[in-house]
Amino acid sequence: MAKGKETPRQKMIGMMYLVLTALLALNVSTSVLDAFKIIDEGLEKTGNTMKSKIYEIYAEFYQANIL
Repeated sequence: MAKGKETPRQKMIGMMYLVLTALLALNVSTSVLDAFKIIDEGLEKTGNTMKSKIYEIYAEFYQANIL
């Protein structure tokens, strides 16, 4: 286990992997597994979007500070 506190996102991803492992053990249909893949891709896309927005905001702060 990791030391320290986990962020809510890390907790959610950990739970998703736990559920995915349980579903694989139960031999669940591929449509359910495909849904997990879609969720994971959506989370990754959201994370990247948030990163780019944060960088844009910091760039605006930096420009406002220089001028």
